[in-house]
Amino acid sequence: MRSLRSYALVLALLPLAFAQTTPGSAPDPDGFYDVASTSLKRLESSPKLMFPPELSAHEVADRVVVAVTIAPDGTVKTVKVVSGRYRELKETVEKTVRKWAFQPYLVSGAPVPVRTDLTFNFDNTLEHYRSPSGEAPVHLDEKSSSVLAVKKIAPVYPHEARQDRIQGTVELRLIIGEDGFVQFLHVIQGPPILAAAAYDAVRQWQFKPYVENGKVVPVLTTVNVNFALAYTH
Repeated sequence: MRSLRSYALVLALLPLAFAQTTPGSAPDPDGFYDVASTSLKRLESSPKLMFPPELSAHEVADRVVVAVTIAPDGTVKTVKVVSGRYRELKETVEKTVRKWAFQPYLVSGAPVPVRTDLTFNFDNTLEHYRSPSGEAPVHLDEKSSSVLAVKKIAPVYPHEARQDRIQGTVELRLIIGEDGFVQFLHVIQGPPILAAAAYDAVRQWQFKPYVENGKVVPVLTTVNVNFALAYTH
């Protein structure tokens, strides 16, 4: 599935400052100091967390939390996913954080092992879209936006889905630009085997530019693409 453009925002609720534990703090029975993530500073040489490309064409919002232990030298020892809904996001966070390094955490001037939780917010939705001219899209329901369509490409029924007689509906969310072309397109839900075909068809659709108060504005809407096989005896 080839994405038109990625609109993913990845917000890592990560350490922004370096601090030491307060006098009197003590390690847990395993020898680790439990600290807030804001008490740590990640080294700039650590790899950047990237949004998984396989999800770039999907409407995704999720928060992934990982429990991390860090050695006295600042290297990450263990990473365990605590929460998160999407497997791809959890795997990306886990693999990336394992390669991170932090400034050593000091207690009374000596580096110590620490344990903390890191939180990552992923937002690959179209709610934040603004056109190049700064316009927010007008929300239209499917019936209203369908009236604007001037070119609709029918999806090609996937051969494997046809063989296995898989039917269903794929729901997509799209941004129609001021020029009437599809600017952004996300799959919301539907059988995975049919999603790519629906996506490839809808991204070629064209619409009449939408005018509101005498001004052409972008549109945010949804489309349902149905896949149905003829009944045979």
